[in-house]
Amino acid sequence: MNDSVVIIYSVQQVSVPKEVADFLEQDRKREQAQEKQDKRHLSKSEFETVLSGSECVRRPVEDAVLQNFHLENPRKAVGGLDDRGNLWNFDMTAI
Repeated sequence: MNDSVVIIYSVQQVSVPKEVADFLEQDRKREQAQEKQDKRHLSKSEFETVLSGSECVRRPVEDAVLQNFHLENPRKAVGGLDDRGNLWNFDMTAI
């Protein structure tokens, strides 16, 4: 009775015991199943992820602070203008 099987390994035909061929086949199937599970997990997580800029996320305090921060430098610049719109005595390091 011949208990060896010929398999393809690194583009070569190799004769191995049937137990080894069975183990390699089971391992290949397990890897494929794991890859499918990973893909399902990743595709599912795309639906569960909430982006910080999303409309469904409201952060009124943080949004107000950021808005004021963005307006702070223009306010300083406008405060340094004279009546004719010329810049006077303005500290450029404040920007």
